[in-house]
Amino acid sequence: MKNITLYHNGPSTCSQKVRLILELKKIKYKSELIDLFTGEQHSPEYVKLNPNHLVPTLVVDNNILLESSLINEYLEDTFPEVSARPSDSFRIHQMRLWIKYVDIYHSQCGSLTYGIGMRNILNQKPKEEVNKEINAIPDLIKRKNRRDLVDLGIEAPIFIEALRQSDIFLNKLEQSLGTSEWIYNDSFGLADASALPYIIRMEQLALSDLFNNRPKINAWYTKIKKMDIYQKAVTAFIPQPLIDYLYQCGEDQKDKIFKLLEKN
Repeated sequence: MKNITLYHNGPSTCSQKVRLILELKKIKYKSELIDLFTGEQHSPEYVKLNPNHLVPTLVVDNNILLESSLINEYLEDTFPEVSARPSDSFRIHQMRLWIKYVDIYHSQCGSLTYGIGMRNILNQKPKEEVNKEINAIPDLIKRKNRRDLVDLGIEAPIFIEALRQSDIFLNKLEQSLGTSEWIYNDSFGLADASALPYIIRMEQLALSDLFNNRPKINAWYTKIKKMDIYQKAVTAFIPQPLIDYLYQCGEDQKDKIFKLLEKN
């Protein structure tokens, strides 16, 4: 039996992706939570595991695995008893194209989260502490974008672009579901796990209206929320006070946000 430890964060979208597949495959693992609010991802101890200062990180015996989509592919290859990947090669190709697209979209959801909610939490901290956290982000572009979101919120150009890209993402998701209940598979799988956390986050930010008029997404999301893996991988790890806070931040700015989307 392999010794598996997941370093993750409860609300983190990428952490959710890996937990969903771990629960789907009923893989036992040790949970090590990383507090992103206090900047634990930048601590020297954690950076030794993940030099990108990101979650999740999966440690299997002495092997360190990074990047949620690649971790999930590893889990599929290593624990194939419960399959999360389609059986024919063309659908595998479609699945991987979809996951690649979602990985590119990922930063847009981060912009929504920081522009609407997280900036308010950060701006309650001393400015020196906020600057220290932002300066610890290793990627120069990500560092600049984070600063713009903290300073400007939903008025930041990167936030407005994130709204546009989120609308495109939802169109692609609705199309990808096609006539199937699942994304390029006969049951919940890797492609579904890649997309689900972003729908969850939109709902948490009071942005459900972005996908409420897309029937295939709504049916897919409703079905997943009734699954045991949703409760074990998502609900169990996200504190309700945080959800309530993010939702209120979204509600307070909802009219302005949708006007921005209409204009752009």
